[in-house]
Amino acid sequence: MTWSARKTSTVIGAGLGTAAIGWNAWKRASVRRQNRRIRPGQRILILGAGFAGMHVAHELSKLLPAENDPAIALMDRNNFLLFTPMLTEVAGGELDARHIVAAPHRLSGRIRFEQAAIEHIDLSSKSVTFRPQPDGDGTKTLTADQLVIALGSVSNYHHIDGLEQHSLGIKSISDAVAIRNRVLGCLQRASIETDPVMRRQLLTFVVGGGGYTGVETMAAINDLARTTASGYANVKPDDITTIIVEPGDRILAEISPDLARYARQKLEERGIKILLKTKIVSATENEVRVDPGSPLQCRTLIWAGGVKPNPLVDQLTCNKGHHGGIAVSPSCAVPGFPGVWALGDCAEVPQPTSKGSYAPTAQNATREGELVAQNIVSVLRGGKPQPFTFQPIGELALVGRHSGVAKLYGRHFSGLLAWAMWRAIYLSKMPGVAKRSRIALDWILDAIFGRETAAVPPERTLAPSSR
Repeated sequence: MTWSARKTSTVIGAGLGTAAIGWNAWKRASVRRQNRRIRPGQRILILGAGFAGMHVAHELSKLLPAENDPAIALMDRNNFLLFTPMLTEVAGGELDARHIVAAPHRLSGRIRFEQAAIEHIDLSSKSVTFRPQPDGDGTKTLTADQLVIALGSVSNYHHIDGLEQHSLGIKSISDAVAIRNRVLGCLQRASIETDPVMRRQLLTFVVGGGGYTGVETMAAINDLARTTASGYANVKPDDITTIIVEPGDRILAEISPDLARYARQKLEERGIKILLKTKIVSATENEVRVDPGSPLQCRTLIWAGGVKPNPLVDQLTCNKGHHGGIAVSPSCAVPGFPGVWALGDCAEVPQPTSKGSYAPTAQNATREGELVAQNIVSVLRGGKPQPFTFQPIGELALVGRHSGVAKLYGRHFSGLLAWAMWRAIYLSKMPGVAKRSRIALDWILDAIFGRETAAVPPERTLAPSSR
């Protein structure tokens, strides 16, 4: 390169660098001008520390200027954030329960976390009455300028006789640990049981619901039960019966039919029976009645057949949607109550291209959280909120050890690659390097030494995730 060329390139480089610095300075100045419109000391209260609430809080901590001294409070019954996609791996014994939870105070120094049990929500005044000690007495009231409701969901038992009393859920850490302990306990009891009827009941495991949660839960406990059986002299893997009961005409209705067929094939290869077009009509301690078909004799029933909004939503004086959630505008605002927002599993966010609402998934809750935070800041600046529009990147599900199904960017994957993609994607989304490292170490130890098969003492179990 000649001296003249070097000089020209230096001048161009310097010019581009100066332009970049100037552009960044202009953007910062523009943001500061917009932020002058925000009244100092805004109080923002977020109810629920699931995916939706957590992302609202995190995004607000980045968007709102510290000089305006906003008070961002996040309230939840539990003092931890639960990474729900990995609950089934806890149930299957591949992960330590403590490794899929994170401390909320580590989200940001600008977010104040309040552990409390919510008693009442007044939408008109944007005030919340709560018990500071979830299991104690005495209440307090907080009033906010902006109120965000992200209370999540609970299991929906559809009024099926005996189902709630005689089934285990898969909504919390306690649920996942209870499932794991139940499977291990049944194997232990079956190894010394002489009554053949009781033995069959102990070694039969039923999951109600063939969606993502049901399929992944059954895949996990099927692997756990069959691999652990070798440790008992009187229990063989072939003695174990695992059954998925699904009222629809196929499992994994959320994904394409060809991937669902592959998932069914892999599950059946692992010994799992799948009863399609079959409903659970009642449950007792040792029997699950189905229609059509004969009763299933079992001691373990896991319910993954649907969710409904948090019961607190029923108390609210706002319109509800078809599924009982808060009916919100496309921007996640609650109509008729300025400054109140709702999102996640407890809200019904309308889809722009259909009459339905967005599904209660972690993907949707995450993006809704980011949008609500942006809309709150926009409204505080005097602007207009934007509607929520999101096309999911894809869906993934595990169907057994080293096997999964996935649809990403319109392309289908299956087998070992889909399994590895599931782990890589969800590991990357786990908040915190320390948590990601612990999970990765759990997986490495599981691959080398096999899964841990000791029951977890109840006192180590974290509190349930109900709010």
